[in-house]
Amino acid sequence: MGRRRRQKEPVELTLDRLDAKGVSGPHGTGRLVVRAGAVGATLRVRPGRKQKADRLELISPAPDQVKPACPAFGSCGGCQLQEMPLSRQRSEKAALVGRLVGHPCHDCTGAPQGLGYRNKLELSFAARRYLVDPPTDRETLVGSWLGLHPPGWHSRVVDLQACPLGSPEINTVIAAVRDLHLAPPWDGATRTGWWRHLVLRQGDDGVLVTLVTHPDCPLAAMQAVAEHLDRLDCVSGVRWLVNDGVADVATGQLRGVLAGTDHLSITLPATPGSENGTAGTPIHLPADAFFQVNSAGAAVLFERIADALGLADHPGGTLLDLYCGVGAIGLHLARRVDRVVGIELLDSAVQIARDNAAANDLAGEWHAGAVEDILASTQSELSRRLMDLPAPWRVVVDPPRVGLHPRAAQFLATLDADVLVYVACNPASLGRDRIILEAGGWILTDLWAVDMFPQTRHIEAVGRFVRGVAVRDNALPSPLQA
Repeated sequence: MGRRRRQKEPVELTLDRLDAKGVSGPHGTGRLVVRAGAVGATLRVRPGRKQKADRLELISPAPDQVKPACPAFGSCGGCQLQEMPLSRQRSEKAALVGRLVGHPCHDCTGAPQGLGYRNKLELSFAARRYLVDPPTDRETLVGSWLGLHPPGWHSRVVDLQACPLGSPEINTVIAAVRDLHLAPPWDGATRTGWWRHLVLRQGDDGVLVTLVTHPDCPLAAMQAVAEHLDRLDCVSGVRWLVNDGVADVATGQLRGVLAGTDHLSITLPATPGSENGTAGTPIHLPADAFFQVNSAGAAVLFERIADALGLADHPGGTLLDLYCGVGAIGLHLARRVDRVVGIELLDSAVQIARDNAAANDLAGEWHAGAVEDILASTQSELSRRLMDLPAPWRVVVDPPRVGLHPRAAQFLATLDADVLVYVACNPASLGRDRIILEAGGWILTDLWAVDMFPQTRHIEAVGRFVRGVAVRDNALPSPLQA
């Protein structure tokens, strides 16, 4: 048996900035990072491995510190920044993006709502709940609980009455499911129980409910739950998935749609000044398709992208939408360009984009495959005819957290386009790929932060690149200069 690692003695730590993994402060020759806290607060912490520290006690609050909106803050694994006012969260996020990318960042923008913004929540059933100070009575720990996992724990959940980040309709469904006291819950240690996950997604028509159970869960039990939820005005449909795997993931095989619909209807934000007034672009998505969890924040993000592309004063041309997913960005911008060309790895996502483009009479084409294979290959049909598409050329890339594939980055570095907008859920990847793009003649002119995930450390970065003067003299002007 290995020797138990000796714990380090607690120290005082004054938090002075937001970092990629949490909130940090200087200590010794480096920095210590705690998962949750407020910039300006002084904490007693216990240093751990890899510059991480466990928060033990609040010694003095930050000057602008606020009371967390959620009673489970600090125990639940969802939020880190509820002790900071929204304005402070966003100023810290702008500073973080600037450091990670290595370029001055404009003010962080976002939707006004700091709470109640999530249109999707995944909760877990568990036979044991997590408590900061466990009582001696074991019965208060063991039972049937519904909630979110604490940091680093998958065998227990933090029992939640509601989630302040969820929409009112989503929290209505959570309360309704809790009132049913569904049992037996899944126990990962013994691999017994029926009820595993509750997935809630809100669209225009209401909340689409997905319940994930073990295959042994009886049909009659599921039908009773579906009938109960179908009586709620805010529920649009109830799906049943089964999963007998070991991994704690909210996926499975579809057993049936027990009430209502199994699709989401979501309206993309309207184009400013469009002929249809305030109406946006309706799209239809399967229950498991990706869409931004903050609909109001997505409207801010999409318009930031449009501004960065120069579409307000210079519409038209071709938009190359790379890593496009279900095509939301391209579909939103399609009426401001002559043609959209989208590329996405997943065939299913590409088909969703095509179907929604046809339903909305939008001009575009979507191709399934890896970006580096479709564009960077000289044998690709699309790469051979790109130059025949109408100018100006605009490129938007929205890669996964790891950033651009090296071959895709090299292709884009030499692509003779007018403007390139890089959307990054991991600003550090943008900072790395910036080096490759600038080696090919691009210049990062503007950098923005968009707060899609208030109360958490996560942030979207939007970078605008144009060709250097020596490479292209007629680059589209910066939206700050137009």
